[in-house]
Amino acid sequence: MIEQDDSVPASLDDCWNQIGVWSKGLATCPELESCVHCRNCARYASAGRRMLERPVPQDYREQWTERFSQPKQTRDDNSVAVLLFRLGDEWFALDSRYISEVTRMLGIHSLPHFGDGLVKGLVNIRGELKLCVSLGCTLQLDKACGSHFIDHEILERMVLVEKDGHSYIFPVSEVEGIVHYRDEDLQALPPTLANARSKLTTGIIKWKTRQVGVLDPELLFYSLAKGLT
Repeated sequence: MIEQDDSVPASLDDCWNQIGVWSKGLATCPELESCVHCRNCARYASAGRRMLERPVPQDYREQWTERFSQPKQTRDDNSVAVLLFRLGDEWFALDSRYISEVTRMLGIHSLPHFGDGLVKGLVNIRGELKLCVSLGCTLQLDKACGSHFIDHEILERMVLVEKDGHSYIFPVSEVEGIVHYRDEDLQALPPTLANARSKLTTGIIKWKTRQVGVLDPELLFYSLAKGLT
């Protein structure tokens, strides 16, 4: 796996560090509109193969021997990695450990006897059928009524989540990406928050100018499973 550090050979075009998701400034690579993340890009995969196939440096063993001989340092880091996404006019965050994949919008095959409720149908993910659900229905969200103007085209996505052998896929209006927050950054829910959202949301975090509701994964998966019974 390629890391964004000094080990990248000078001859290698590490675009992921320059214009991709690991760039110090704003990610400007046009391929991100379709790939979402550099890990999904063919150029990134090709560079990874080149890195693995390159000749081993003469001091390789000495460097790793010295590195492994150092005492292990524990990280004092209580940050949580979450995926930020928008549903209608509302922004939400879900623990990245339960995010299996973010993909482009795929065709939804409707199921008989299901209307406009929780179940939207089935989605084919590389030959495997996944149940497509409406997260907006679970959270009792209204349709978007605001305008969302940004400096790039907004592309709807689908998010595949998995927990304890159960998996669901749901469409979202927009994906921001993976961000981190600390426990002390989590703010209490406002009393005006709708009842359904307040039950599934542990708190609010601020990201740039946005108020983001942090979803409780345990309650979210429980609510989805309960809604299907």
